Amino acid sequence: MYLPETVLILPLFTAPVQMDPLEFFRAVPDSLWATLAAAVAVVLFTLLLAGRIAAFLAALLERTPLFRLVAIRLKLKEHTPLTQGFSTAVRVALIVSAAVAGWHILGTHPSIARFIEESFLVLRCFIVLPAVEFVLNVALVGLESLLLLRVTGWLKGGFGRLEAVIRSEEDRRLKGFSIQKVQVFTSSQLTLFLLGLSRYVRFGLNALLAFVYLTGLFSIFPQTRGTVQSALGSFFLSIEHAWSGFTEYLPSLFILVVIVVGTRYGLRLIRFLFGEVEKGTITIARFKAEWAVPTYQLVRFLVIALALVLAFPYLPGSSSPAFQGISVFIGLLFSLGSTSVVANVVSGVVLTYTGAFRVGDRVRIADTVGDVVEKGLLVTRVRTIKNEEITIPNGMVMGSHIINYSGESHGGGLILHATVTLGYDVAWRRIHETLILAARKTGGLLAEPAPFVLQTALDDFYVHYEVNAYTDRPHSMASIYSELYQNIQDCFQEAGIEILSPHYGALRDGNASTIAPEHLPKEYREPRFRVQADGTGGA
Repeated sequence: MYLPETVLILPLFTAPVQMDPLEFFRAVPDSLWATLAAAVAVVLFTLLLAGRIAAFLAALLERTPLFRLVAIRLKLKEHTPLTQGFSTAVRVALIVSAAVAGWHILGTHPSIARFIEESFLVLRCFIVLPAVEFVLNVALVGLESLLLLRVTGWLKGGFGRLEAVIRSEEDRRLKGFSIQKVQVFTSSQLTLFLLGLSRYVRFGLNALLAFVYLTGLFSIFPQTRGTVQSALGSFFLSIEHAWSGFTEYLPSLFILVVIVVGTRYGLRLIRFLFGEVEKGTITIARFKAEWAVPTYQLVRFLVIALALVLAFPYLPGSSSPAFQGISVFIGLLFSLGSTSVVANVVSGVVLTYTGAFRVGDRVRIADTVGDVVEKGLLVTRVRTIKNEEITIPNGMVMGSHIINYSGESHGGGLILHATVTLGYDVAWRRIHETLILAARKTGGLLAEPAPFVLQTALDDFYVHYEVNAYTDRPHSMASIYSELYQNIQDCFQEAGIEILSPHYGALRDGNASTIAPEHLPKEYREPRFRVQADGTGGA
């Protein structure tokens, strides 16, 4: 029952309350004594049995495996501190429960309840007296100060022990942190970080204690109580607004979490499927295995872009003009600066699905000849025979002609060819035989299909002979060509054929014909030069 303070104080000075406890107890029925006896019995029996019950539960707890595991983790040689603490906690809990139960038993009797209520009214009237209120305020200040000192001491001791444990665990449990071969934190750096973190936490707790202490101190005295209440009201109002905003944002946060989790596990599923396609365990009609990785990259990019589009409206502040302005600015920068990037990406996609070349193929892109070591959406990297790695943008690759030597070798072999020019005085059949012999002696060239020779041109003074041979080693083109040229020189020298491209300035009445001897008439004789004197008798 609540009464204003003025109503409580006036009877105290105008008409003092006359309370005779003996008369009160004589006027009540016998049920009062039964209620008192029940309450006292509950409290007394609890006080007598609390120690034994706590000891029994502590002994029972000590036999459980979980208790032993906790003791081992805390590195306790003896279980006494844990069992004593548990026993004390159980004893205190039983005594408090008994006191609450006894209080509820007393409250069930109307006479005792009325007596307790009237006693509280009298005590309240006594407390609101100025002198008593001043003494209580001074006592509260002292109690708060004592509690502040005690809690500060506990924090100091606890954090001191924590820092000692951190220092003792250096190079034992605190072994640093590394990612592959990169040392992110050494043991000493991690120790210093944890020590600094403990100091900051201790400073924050001390600041919180100081705030609570000053708030309680100034709220005790009436002169500063209004200021404290106003400051606390503003503080809690800010917390309420923040909490209200957080609770209102929870549905959007839930949707964001769903989008992030769905995107993450969706990408894992997509990566698994395309990985199986690459291995060949999953086959798709007209879908090549080498398309799996680039297709996964494209699908991954599209899924992430879709997730960002879906998540954008649920981001905090996404509807604000500043956020929208920044988004438009970033989009404008991206659209203006990514023209070549988009062109390279589109070219990379086209090159991937047209199958112009694969990683590992020997190719010629414009003037660059080498092996493809990387085929990405933006660039293609080629390692030349000089072990030079050249990066070519896919837009430039798409705009150049591409010769894939390895692609030709997949079906019957790649044809390598070498050209020599010889005069008309050497029979072409002999030259064909010599060139084919040189090709057969060259390592890396296939015996079947057999090498062959083509005559590609008949110039004024010589003939172009082109020897062609098959190889299944396109990556060794340079060494095969070198060996072929060496064998051509050796075979021609052994056959007595001089490799040259003659240029004639012929006087037909004195020079032999350039027709091959086997095609000349049997009566053909090499003409002689005719010299006639002019009769002048020059000196």
